[in-house]
Amino acid sequence: MPAEDRIAARLLEALAGLDLTSADGRAGIHTLLSEIERACPGVLLQQAARMELRALGWGKKSGAPVQ
Repeated sequence: MPAEDRIAARLLEALAGLDLTSADGRAGIHTLLSEIERACPGVLLQQAARMELRALGWGKKSGAPVQ
């Protein structure tokens, strides 16, 4: 399993318990995302860009992973 997939799986596991319909859940996700951004500046925007590129089909024809 590529490192990117392992990271995504770990994040999903951590987020599974958050209720984003509650104020506490929204505060929790805000805190979590702030800590991720503090620890690894730019990583959230980079991941979002990768997701957008995949949605557009970039990198699928050549078989090369989106990095």
